[in-house]
Amino acid sequence: MEGRPHSFPVFVAVGVTALLLTFQLFVPPIVGLANNGDFERVMVHAGLQYRAHDFGDKYYAYVVRRFDVLPSGWSGGGYRTSEALLVLVARAISRAASGGNLFDIRALGALNVALLLAALGLLVAACRDLARSAQWVVAALLALAFTDVGYAAPLNSFYSQSASLVFLLLTIAVGSLAIRRGRLEGGLLPAYVVCALLFIGSKPQEAIQGPLLAFVALRLAGVSGNGWWRRGAAWPALVLCAFSLWYYRETPRGEIHNVGLFHSVFLELLPHSPDPARDLAEMGLEADLLAYARMSAYQPGSPINEPAFRVRFFDRFGYAALVRFYLAHPARLLDRLRRGAPSAFRLRPWRLGNYDRDAGFPPNAMTRHFAIWSDLRLRFAPYAAAWLTLFFVANAAACLAGYRSASPRGRLVRVGIGVLLVMAGLEYVVCALADYLGDLGRHLYVFQALCDLVLIADAAWLVQRIATRPRRSPAALSAAA
Repeated sequence: MEGRPHSFPVFVAVGVTALLLTFQLFVPPIVGLANNGDFERVMVHAGLQYRAHDFGDKYYAYVVRRFDVLPSGWSGGGYRTSEALLVLVARAISRAASGGNLFDIRALGALNVALLLAALGLLVAACRDLARSAQWVVAALLALAFTDVGYAAPLNSFYSQSASLVFLLLTIAVGSLAIRRGRLEGGLLPAYVVCALLFIGSKPQEAIQGPLLAFVALRLAGVSGNGWWRRGAAWPALVLCAFSLWYYRETPRGEIHNVGLFHSVFLELLPHSPDPARDLAEMGLEADLLAYARMSAYQPGSPINEPAFRVRFFDRFGYAALVRFYLAHPARLLDRLRRGAPSAFRLRPWRLGNYDRDAGFPPNAMTRHFAIWSDLRLRFAPYAAAWLTLFFVANAAACLAGYRSASPRGRLVRVGIGVLLVMAGLEYVVCALADYLGDLGRHLYVFQALCDLVLIADAAWLVQRIATRPRRSPAALSAAA
């Protein structure tokens, strides 16, 4: 039966998702994600501080629910992220609800959930012209995937990946509505640009996605006159590209850029090199730097903050040089991407606790509830490289197949899926090159969300094909027999 626009799958998807996330994030014992040291980058902007001073009460082992609110609010400089904007809004909500100088992490969780629900509702609504069975498949899979604890737990935290997730989903949802309408126009255009800007500004690694999102805006907006400058989204697209460049250049070199580059070279490139000394010479670096191979930037004796080391390494070598090195050695690049592939199937960081201390669980305890999707992902990890290759090749081929003969909306759908694939590929390559592979899984949150959205689109396409295939009449079946 052909689909017709109706809202029931939207209401069910939003309602079920809201119920499951509420049970996880707000009903004791609440689920969250413990701090690995990144929280302070956001807390300083929002004027929040820990109430406890013991290391074990703040990091890795337990989720912290309550924080003190400082008299000062926004603090400029340092690490910029749209997550800080969410925390500031949640800070105001928490203070209004408690009537005191106390911040409850669940206020931020509630704000994240509201944005996530809006995105999922819009995504299901964008499928309202599909067969009803396909609409239900989209609604069910979105609810199943994005209520998994792997996606849910960071919503009760200060990790900027939660802002990446909600603003990515909102951007894609608005784009999907534009595809259904046939154009990105009216209120959808500013909504798309705002959501895209907030996504790009969530983490430095997302800056690379700006040009792709600008391309989508241009492709969906159409042309309103002669000349590219008359295209409805031309100037917003330029804004997205300019903001991406500015945001990347604003990334703090010491705490993010330099640490990641140090780990990429000394924890990853050199330890897996057949001739480390030759690699250093090729990169224009002195051979005695090999003494720092297998050393973390955070361990005692690390030279990362020494002025002489900065001159010898960071002033002479950067990520552009790292990319050029790997392009000159494609086999080494493929080996690095292959070794990182198992992390692409791990949705949950394995060292960070999910419960607060008052819940009575041991340190670093991870919940086993609401983990169907993340556990299913782990089953593919032993053959990760093969599965990822199949996923990207098969979906790229499906996007290209029948593009010329597709309807205008069908072409837009294929372009949209293709862009998601390119975004996912960029996420994986950037994360695999930007830091140590042992910490790769924690950075692939957006990659995993993009892949899950493509898988859900694949399932919807398959069900749609089955539901709309021509049915032979009884007379035709009798004649064939």
